[in-house]
Amino acid sequence: MANGAVPQTKESLVVPQINGNLGFLTKLSYGFGEFSASVVWSLASSYLLFFYTDVFGIAGGAAAIILLVARVWDCFVDPILGLTMERTKSKHGRFRPYILYGALALAALNILTFYTPDLSGTGKVIYAGVTYLLLGTVHSVVNVPYGALATVMTRDTHERTNLNAYRGVFGQVAGILTGAAVMPLITLLGHGNQQHGFFYAAIVLSVVSAPLLFLTYKNCKEVIEPAINERPSIKESLVAVGANKPLLLIIVSLFVVLLGVFGRIGTVTYYCIYVLNRPDLIAVSFTILSVCGAIGSFILPFIAKFFEKKTLLIVGSTITGIAFIAMYFTPATNINMIIVWTIISSLPTGFASPMVFSMVADSIDDYQVKTGIRADGAIYSFTSLSTKIASALVGAISATILGAIGYVANKQQTPEVVHGINMLVNLGPGVVYLLATIPLYFYKISKAKAMENTDELLKRRTGADFVK
Repeated sequence: MANGAVPQTKESLVVPQINGNLGFLTKLSYGFGEFSASVVWSLASSYLLFFYTDVFGIAGGAAAIILLVARVWDCFVDPILGLTMERTKSKHGRFRPYILYGALALAALNILTFYTPDLSGTGKVIYAGVTYLLLGTVHSVVNVPYGALATVMTRDTHERTNLNAYRGVFGQVAGILTGAAVMPLITLLGHGNQQHGFFYAAIVLSVVSAPLLFLTYKNCKEVIEPAINERPSIKESLVAVGANKPLLLIIVSLFVVLLGVFGRIGTVTYYCIYVLNRPDLIAVSFTILSVCGAIGSFILPFIAKFFEKKTLLIVGSTITGIAFIAMYFTPATNINMIIVWTIISSLPTGFASPMVFSMVADSIDDYQVKTGIRADGAIYSFTSLSTKIASALVGAISATILGAIGYVANKQQTPEVVHGINMLVNLGPGVVYLLATIPLYFYKISKAKAMENTDELLKRRTGADFVK
């Protein structure tokens, strides 16, 4: 090339976008993806067991087996999907095709899952098992590439935080809306017939979901793609997960904190009913969690400019942990103080998800600088898998603890059981949140280091011919 000019390669033409600011429409559209997935999944995550046993007429034991098999199935789906995404070649990119084609499939399967065909008992179990397994699979087909998409939309570490902040806000908003609207929607559309109510509610939520996912596909572009010599083999992808120390520290911290998150969400109902003797506070607690989480996600981009990511994550987890422990020691009669501690504990939750996913993206860049291998699909799929494993474990752990302390459903609990529930709901998660900060102290990728990695990867792109 004459005069040492840089070749005008395909990758070099998009370099100005790689490290530039993302527009508002792009960030908004990315947030729509989280809102869409949360809305369409809200029926299954909140009401599926009740639907199976009380609406569709499936035995409780059979329903439990369906849910357990689905969680085990997820352990295989996510990693396989991550490895597959990395090897996808299309004009739409590596991740966006799954969002485009998965949107309609997700909507359709959500509707079919809450359809109640007239079948025998065995036929109902088979129908429920097949539709739910397919729903979970397609949800992963959309959700795993959606999460990985943020890692290839920009190399700017602050913009990645902003993207995931939008994701956090829209996820919390979806939680607020579905929590308040889903059951009234079922009642309104069913006119007293719950089979019709669930089916029509699934149709409404699916119709909302699919167009929003299309906007995510349309407006969120992939501008980072590994060079041919950086595309990993399956073995290299797996090594990229196991040998990436910063990533492993994030995953360990995420897994531990999720034990606290899911554990408390799954048991706070018992706390309100049996410790506080205030069943009306169940909805209040969940509303506070969602609203405060949304506020935390909204203010995150403004404060993230001044602090390291791991610092915000450590401080947030510490505040939440201390608030839960303080709630454990607060008398059940002091409802006002309990609400105050609930607010304090909930605000930092808006930091957690955006920070984690932004740090995962930084760890992908760091590993690429060190090894020349970029395995964003596999890495994100294993991050997603840790969430599902934590969710599955917590249900079993919580049920075991409730049994061990002598809990009996729908009965007046003894003082010992009440104390045990308080420990399970507040003290345990509080300690878990504090323990989750320990791995973060060993995480070494600062914002300055992330920017240095960005500059190095851009130099590699613009300094040599590149062919996608």
